[in-house]
Amino acid sequence: MKNTLPRIVTSKDLNSRSYVTFYYLGKRIREYNGDSINIDLKPNTANSIKERNQLLKKLEYEYTKALENKHYQINVKEPLSITVIEPSFITAKGYLDQAIAKKLKSNINNKYKTNLETIHTQFLKFLNEREKSGRIENISLARVEDFLSNYSSSGTYYMNKRRDLGVLFSTINKQLKNKIHIIQDSEKMKSSAKLHKVYQEEQIKPILDFLKENHHNLYICCLITYATFLRPHHEIRALKLSHIKNDCTEIHLDGAENKGKRIRIVYIPDYLRKELLPLIDGLTLNDSLFTKTIEIPNEYYFSTAWTRQFKAMQRIGLIEKNQTIYSFRHTAAVQVYNKTKDLHILQQLLGHSDMIVTLKYLRGLAAIKNENLKDVMPTLNL
Repeated sequence: MKNTLPRIVTSKDLNSRSYVTFYYLGKRIREYNGDSINIDLKPNTANSIKERNQLLKKLEYEYTKALENKHYQINVKEPLSITVIEPSFITAKGYLDQAIAKKLKSNINNKYKTNLETIHTQFLKFLNEREKSGRIENISLARVEDFLSNYSSSGTYYMNKRRDLGVLFSTINKQLKNKIHIIQDSEKMKSSAKLHKVYQEEQIKPILDFLKENHHNLYICCLITYATFLRPHHEIRALKLSHIKNDCTEIHLDGAENKGKRIRIVYIPDYLRKELLPLIDGLTLNDSLFTKTIEIPNEYYFSTAWTRQFKAMQRIGLIEKNQTIYSFRHTAAVQVYNKTKDLHILQQLLGHSDMIVTLKYLRGLAAIKNENLKDVMPTLNL
């Protein structure tokens, strides 16, 4: 029997184990998880059919890649290794494969990893065999721009692809004596910023009241976002009782648990504490605030819930286009700035590492307008 590509075997029963199967060296193989290639993928632990199917597709892709790169061995569970290449010469494909392998092992979110895997696959498919087997330095600016032109249907789409490809080349550059600058030199397209329109003061309470009645977990998420400036999809989604400190007056996050990568302590105002106390009653330290178990919600939990509730709120005129969960964070930021006019305080509350980021943040929300800057410009009497 010839070697075959992996294929998915599954059912609509979540209790029935699913797997990928293929023939390899005359044997029929069934792989239920990514252990054989040292990848943390376990589709059969999924909480829904949809989530399991997504993980199975990922598992199928990883085994296909491992077989193509000759990284798969029967009954051997050793770390995924890079194909041995002569130290004097690594091909363009070799460098790109090393770059994606390194990024997939790094501490970045799953969506970002998926984007990088996609651009890696798309770019290799675009390159011809001579380019893939040649030197990475020989890939020309014109070829990169030809590739990116396939994604020029919008400025945002184009620039996202350019950014993702740039991450791979930036990772490669760390190994090169003579750096490659073709991504930085490639043509840019103006992209429209994704707006998270701030809420009007009279909107906030009716929206929160609606969410409290129709989706309590989403209500708590939005309230925490507004009250503490924590980010909903990463920081808040992963909150456990162990993060709540000092009689429910503070939330503590370590460097691995927030975007700023530094220890972060945020104050819990009284109106939020009042809502959290009954929520955390009876939880153990490792229990999630939202599932009441040690399992945290999946990464799409709040975005999926918001999409559904947004449609309902829009139908009754509670909410406007481009108002999102993040709009609670942005609304609070504008309110603090209008009260204090102090960028340093706001920088600390938002968890920004750089004051410039905070300034751009406010400019993007139109909290600081060009005409407002006239009052702070230096003066001189001549």
